Amino acid sequence: MAGIDKLNGALVAMLLWAPAANAGERLWADCRTCHAVTAPDGTVLARGGRSGPDLYGISGRAAAADGSFAFYSPAMRAAAATGLHWSEDNFVAYLANPDQFLRAVTGDPQASAEMHVQMVQGGRDIYAYLRSLSQ
Repeated sequence: MAGIDKLNGALVAMLLWAPAANAGERLWADCRTCHAVTAPDGTVLARGGRSGPDLYGISGRAAAADGSFAFYSPAMRAAAATGLHWSEDNFVAYLANPDQFLRAVTGDPQASAEMHVQMVQGGRDIYAYLRSLSQ
């Protein structure tokens, strides 16, 4: 019975995330200029650029944890040193104002993100989309 409950819970979660993930897929165009989503086996799940880190598995991942990306800003590395993980709320706050988010996390009023795009709306949809690709 516990297995069925777990399966039903996963199904309900998928049904709840599906609309947000679909909306996030439409918003991906704003992200793919710099980012891609590539599974560990090399399968490209969402085409994009390489000037930003790969976003596969971003949900719950530690900040600045893509080992194949060497160009994290000093502020992002400082945020990672605080133990920052990408929860939905953190991800949405970062997208809304990257510099302000890093300043709050690091306590450095001069912290600056290398990400020069703000996404005030749609952050939760992007997070749901990325999460759906990483499952």
